[in-house]
Amino acid sequence: MTIAVAFLQPGWADWEAGPVLASLREYFGVQIEIATPGGDPETSIGGILAAADYRFDDPVLSDADAYLLIGSEAWQGYENDAVFSLLRQAHADGKIVAGICGATIALAKAGLLAGKAHTSNGKYWLAEQAPGYAGAEGYVESPRAVVDGRIVTAAGSAPVTFSAEVTRLIAPEASERLDGYVAMFAREFGEG
Repeated sequence: MTIAVAFLQPGWADWEAGPVLASLREYFGVQIEIATPGGDPETSIGGILAAADYRFDDPVLSDADAYLLIGSEAWQGYENDAVFSLLRQAHADGKIVAGICGATIALAKAGLLAGKAHTSNGKYWLAEQAPGYAGAEGYVESPRAVVDGRIVTAAGSAPVTFSAEVTRLIAPEASERLDGYVAMFAREFGEG
């Protein structure tokens, strides 16, 4: 069974976690586990309390197949070498590492964006939050999630394509189905 760990900081963004966690669990049978900084429950921006299975630096997390870092203002100023090391090792092992919105800061600080196409909430915003991050030349201005290898990044305004691209890496055979998933949500913004 595929295991995905969602990293939830205090004030995690409900709309960024919802599509990816629901899709993976309900439609693709992925086991979802929740990690929080200290292993305590964390409340979302919308007031949803998420129970934690693990703390961010729990060694057992190295057994997961996918690492999903969900946006929160708490990623700004966040420093934890054990977490950054976990993410680097996961990437080196060919696992999926995905960050959306403020969580892209952690990917930048871990050095995972060097030589990779990636996006976030803005090139200069990311550089300000992660001073000296390697890879700024690979920044892509995109309203959709960006995938490079097994790294997925997205702005906070792109939770549906973030979900689709993470899922596409886990279940490549569902690519056409995922295109339909994205198109279904895009209808809200269509003409007419």
